[in-house]
Amino acid sequence: MLQAGFVAVSSDCDEAEDEVIALAQQVEDAMMLPFIIFADANGAYLDGYSGVVTPPYLIKKLNEHSAS
Repeated sequence: MLQAGFVAVSSDCDEAEDEVIALAQQVEDAMMLPFIIFADANGAYLDGYSGVVTPPYLIKKLNEHSAS
């Protein structure tokens, strides 16, 4: 599902790019790694969360954003 409908990008949190930091700062209640951030094709923040999540929750989020 990720490969078919999304572009996955990873970033080193110790040396993150300014654009990544700006997106991560928009994650509400961000407390721990990893961060998963959804952005549109222009890089605008859509949604995000932090911490470990269950596969069903990740699939739910992917389904919510697959039409974005």
